[in-house]
Amino acid sequence: MSDRRLGAAALLLTALSLGACSPADGDDKAKPVAQAQPGTESKFDNPKPLPGDVSLPLPCGGELVLRSVYVLAQGSLDDREVNLGYPFSEGEAGYKQSFISGYRRDFINGQFSLQDLAPQWQKAVAPSLPKVEKGGPLTPMMYFIGKYEVTARQYAQVMAQAPSLAGGDAAPACEANNDAAGRLPKVKLSRFEAERFAAVYSAWLMKHHRDLLPVSGRGSKAEDGGVGFVRLPTEVEWEFAARGGSAVSRQELEGRLFPRKVEGADSEGPLGDFAVFNQVAGGTGQAARLMPIGTKQPNPLGLFDVIGNAAEMVQESFQLVNAGRLQGAYGGFVVKGGNYLEGEGTLFTGMRREYPLFGVDGTEQRNETTGFRVAIGALSAPRSRYQELFEQWQKEGRLAGLTDDIDAAQDPTKRLDSIIAAATDPRQQAELGLVNEELKRNVSLIARQREEAAGNLIQSAALVAETVNNYNIRLTNLQNTQAKAEAAGDQTSARMYGAAIANGRAALDGAVAIYIDNLASGTRYTDAVIQAQFQRVKEELNRKPVLGNSLVTRATLFVRHVGEYRQNRRADPATILKELLASAAPRP
Repeated sequence: MSDRRLGAAALLLTALSLGACSPADGDDKAKPVAQAQPGTESKFDNPKPLPGDVSLPLPCGGELVLRSVYVLAQGSLDDREVNLGYPFSEGEAGYKQSFISGYRRDFINGQFSLQDLAPQWQKAVAPSLPKVEKGGPLTPMMYFIGKYEVTARQYAQVMAQAPSLAGGDAAPACEANNDAAGRLPKVKLSRFEAERFAAVYSAWLMKHHRDLLPVSGRGSKAEDGGVGFVRLPTEVEWEFAARGGSAVSRQELEGRLFPRKVEGADSEGPLGDFAVFNQVAGGTGQAARLMPIGTKQPNPLGLFDVIGNAAEMVQESFQLVNAGRLQGAYGGFVVKGGNYLEGEGTLFTGMRREYPLFGVDGTEQRNETTGFRVAIGALSAPRSRYQELFEQWQKEGRLAGLTDDIDAAQDPTKRLDSIIAAATDPRQQAELGLVNEELKRNVSLIARQREEAAGNLIQSAALVAETVNNYNIRLTNLQNTQAKAEAAGDQTSARMYGAAIANGRAALDGAVAIYIDNLASGTRYTDAVIQAQFQRVKEELNRKPVLGNSLVTRATLFVRHVGEYRQNRRADPATILKELLASAAPRP
């Protein structure tokens, strides 16, 4: 069968398999899946197991290992703003190609909640997720991406299934491919062949292991369309995960390379410990070659070879970078991460290249240095989540979401909706509709800006509270030293310390006043915004091992104080100071 006919059959199977029989049905019992020797797949498919690994079976006893990536969000319709690419400065290597890999804004979210996963996946993933209160404003939404690049062995195992999935009678034989070449990333394949791999593998999984796939809205009917499937990752999914995702701080997330922390050392490890690339000066390619998966160290999310080794295809067609966003024309296909022939100076997490889909002779473009890893996706709007999505959509662009001073029932944007619905002049209705959409768009933009400002306020207030404690420690030390000077009869030193104490009290009172001003500012945001941003701030601060623990305590107290200030419209400085100092005391 030709590649074209095989690909068409595989893509058709992906669509048909939404209604495929489950493994319990008689057809599947009559065609058992061949298995390799127990345990051999771990050596070849997961050479470096890590806590939190999840996997899907491969034909012939193999496994495809994935890592979870989460985003704290209010649900499926929410997302997080992230920055991609790199802000090159003039004269820096890469500056003249800023239109390819330059700094730009994008948004990221996951499609699966913890409840959407099979029990064994829930057990593996749950320990790495942030602890959230039941019914809280935010929940971890996840996507899954390959821990390693797809290997030649895995590619062959999957593609051998295509004939039987297209209607063949016998299960395909499992040929041993356990040599070192089988562990190399699969390269020299076209974008279309990578997609055909995803289509065949999805069809095979849905036929034999549907119960292991994540389902957006688990428990819903199969025809709702929420069953997970294999695909190439999107560019933002790939880059967010490659940078370290939610496992790193916001500052680290925007670095040129992901953090390469070495236990017991202050400095980062060399890139050569984490990536396969050309380490010969001048980038001649000498001594550079493709390496088996898992030979280097992983990035902070547990992903291997996101930089170097085989470059990796992603889902989207290429777009140029223009004014901090993607430009509106489409080109070839996008390749990320660089390859083993690249020199260290050209490698960075936001690196991207454009390649044509077809060679000069019209055949599918294949590169010696380009492979791929896969992701697990699902429909963005499965019918089982329509109501949830609709309710979230209704809240977008509402002025009541910006302040507690506007009652939801009296929201002017709702009144405008009613006026438009009641309008009898079609022309006037269309004009009002345009105004309404622009108003909602701007309200949503303001809401995002206010959410970010609320998060910054919580962090700033926590730092002010920490400053209050530090001022009080210094003041106490001065008072003790003054008492010693007075006991020794050193009046000159006592007067000097007295002046310092007066300045210290003024500084302490000033810091408390700033803290109370922050409380007043906090009431300008809705309680829902404060609570959601508090959850995000806690997650960020928890990554800072020493100061972070203290600041989480401060932030927790600040959010409580904001609630009290919202109710009382005042705060007593002496009470605030007492509670701030009490929160600093070590817990038993």
